[in-house]
Amino acid sequence: MTNTDTERNNVGRIKLILALLVGVGLVFFMVSLAVNERLSDLQLETKVLISEQETLLAAIAETTARNGADEITERIIKDCSLSERTQFDELLSNLNNGLNKSQLTELERLFGRCGNFFSERKSMMTSRLSREIEIYENYVNQLSNLSGEDKSEEYKVNEWKELSSLELKQSQLFSELVISQDQIISELLAGNSQSSEEITSILQNVGEIQQTLLVTKSQATSIRSGLVSL
Repeated sequence: MTNTDTERNNVGRIKLILALLVGVGLVFFMVSLAVNERLSDLQLETKVLISEQETLLAAIAETTARNGADEITERIIKDCSLSERTQFDELLSNLNNGLNKSQLTELERLFGRCGNFFSERKSMMTSRLSREIEIYENYVNQLSNLSGEDKSEEYKVNEWKELSSLELKQSQLFSELVISQDQIISELLAGNSQSSEEITSILQNVGEIQQTLLVTKSQATSIRSGLVSL
């Protein structure tokens, strides 16, 4: 083989290698472009999910704040009958005015059917808010991973979690108030007067619970007002 043939073969190999390199580079470029487009699509889809979840959270937060309930909670937590609710509320409102033994007995019976309704409803709504915030946080974490940037501050994840914590605290305080009401009725049925040491102690505890509830509600209102306007 002559030197000229050798040079031609070398040139051919070089061209082939260059062609392969160009091909590999082109494939890599096309794959990278496709991956970037897919990542961009995923980010956009995740942002849509976050926006929808924010809307849901705002609705649940506002309903929970006014001690209301959504359709799911209303289907699960049932109130006593309208006549029982009316009678219960009337007897309970007159508890401080003095009820006779028969009225106290009836109030105690109705308490078992009607007394926990609002507390249980508040508890379920609070739990629902907490679960939806967890879903929201997962979406934000997903967006953070896709974008390579921490998005939790931008989407106020910590504020939502703080609101959930405050609503949970309110729910617990509501439950304590219900327990205290039941205790007062039991003490009155046992023959203790409203000025007795036992009932005075319960009422003192009720006052402390109510004060804590006011502070907690104010804190929750402040945080919520900054979130629902997102």
